[in-house]
Amino acid sequence: MLALRTDLLSRSRLVAVGDGVLGAEIAATARGMGVSVTLAGPQPAPLACQLGQPAARLLADLHTERGVKLRLGAAVSGLTERHGRVTGVRLETGDVLPADVVVVAFGAAPATDWLATSGLDLDNGLVCDSRCRATEGVYAVGDVAHWHHETLGRSLRLENRTNATEQAIAVAGNILGDDRPYTPIPYFWTDQFDAKIHVHGMPSPDAEVSIAEGSVPERRFVAVYRHEGRVTGILGWNMPKQARRHRQELVATSLLAGSA
Repeated sequence: MLALRTDLLSRSRLVAVGDGVLGAEIAATARGMGVSVTLAGPQPAPLACQLGQPAARLLADLHTERGVKLRLGAAVSGLTERHGRVTGVRLETGDVLPADVVVVAFGAAPATDWLATSGLDLDNGLVCDSRCRATEGVYAVGDVAHWHHETLGRSLRLENRTNATEQAIAVAGNILGDDRPYTPIPYFWTDQFDAKIHVHGMPSPDAEVSIAEGSVPERRFVAVYRHEGRVTGILGWNMPKQARRHRQELVATSLLAGSA
């Protein structure tokens, strides 16, 4: 990040490739430094898969208002260069986005190649049971752990600091004999411009969304996501305390009932 900051202080045009959390955060930060920024990615709006369309469109509006150019809905096919220095980003449409600096941020690939001959099960990370145990005496924590969430009835791999910390605590307890499944309510937060967005649970693009508190036009609200009548996610936009209060609806009524 220090190298990126140095580049941004001496260059004028950034293209952030990736319309997820990291790409959007980099775009917002660089724009705040006065850099000309273009955000590129295949989704229709930033974080559309994580937030659903209503909140993602609001985030797109925020970026546009602050001067970020959005080139979304088309995948990136490559880079252009001159004399060993990047000059642009080529889209699958054939268009080229001029750039002095390019940041590629579209997800993490678990670094498991070194385990290829270990005999451990590898599939989008190190496959673990509900105790985050890959095999007897071997546990995984953080981005690399692809573990079974008993309450959800599915496997998850989460890429954020909150999960890495909570998972480490759970694994330490299991190593010491607790023998408890790791069943967190997924959580992440992101700050972009003046928006502080907190997400609890697992909102989905096809969920039914209602506003429980606040006002969308005022950009201060809590949104509740429901799928087949059950609460699956809570989003707080500049209302973190209120969002955490509504988080209890996930504990009480959702697919995550029984988690804490």
